[in-house]
Amino acid sequence: MSGTVTSPDDCLARVDELKRQRARSPFLRLSAVVVVSGIVWAWLSSTPLLGRLPAERRWLNVKNFLNELVPAPVRQSGEWSDALPWAWNLLTDEGFLALLMTFAAATAAIILAGTLVLPLLPLASRRLARVDPFGLRAGKTGPLAAMFWRMIGPLVRFGFVLSRSVPEYLIAFLLISMLGLQFWPLVLALAIHNLGILGRLWGEVVENADDAPAVRAFAAGQGRSSTFATTILPGVFNRFLIYFFYRWETCVKDATVLGMLGLLTLGKLIALSKGFFWDQMFFYVLLGGSVIVVGDLFSMALRRWLR
Repeated sequence: MSGTVTSPDDCLARVDELKRQRARSPFLRLSAVVVVSGIVWAWLSSTPLLGRLPAERRWLNVKNFLNELVPAPVRQSGEWSDALPWAWNLLTDEGFLALLMTFAAATAAIILAGTLVLPLLPLASRRLARVDPFGLRAGKTGPLAAMFWRMIGPLVRFGFVLSRSVPEYLIAFLLISMLGLQFWPLVLALAIHNLGILGRLWGEVVENADDAPAVRAFAAGQGRSSTFATTILPGVFNRFLIYFFYRWETCVKDATVLGMLGLLTLGKLIALSKGFFWDQMFFYVLLGGSVIVVGDLFSMALRRWLR
């Protein structure tokens, strides 16, 4: 078998040719120029419609804000080595406990949501939750069973829509009103909201999965649940993990925000620091971001190991 070997120079020349031949839209370029020009004008203008502050005052506020992001000991001494004891004091004072609470709330919520969603997926599937799964008859079916299978799929999918349509902040506020200011309203609010989101994301994965192994298993006599657990779930589990950790990262951010209701998470410390100690607020924001980075690295390592 023979083939043509293409030199690197030929590849670069081909890339340049493709760049020259690509479609160009004057409208998109003009739109980009208009948008950028509008942003710059809005910032520099002193028009009352765009705010009461003149442009010079806005620039001064930005400069002061950026200056106050520098840790207070560094601003006083000019030595960045003083930032380490300052950061350690913030971490050991309440930062580590708030970080732990944020991590625990997000992790407990996403595990609870995933545990509740997983057994509901066969009932939400348009191919499994029907009288004739995959178009195959499952023996004799009475009128009540037939009605059940006609209704259960739409009901479960509607439940997913309903749970994700209510903001987690509102759910947490209602639960705190009923249960008091404690840890569980935060966890339950995040779990209820993410139950609907995971139900939609995982449900789409199941609907688009290869159903040939499932059809063979069901035709061989397996039930709906066992067919899902032994043929569909193993094939899509890696994609499930992608969405699981994606929502976990979102839960970490949402748990931070929900801490502003008064629960001891990073959000409470950020709210207490806002307007007074911008350097501390920025430190807590970075602390929350570090959790998401570590979680993302763990997610990639786990998925690579499973592959």
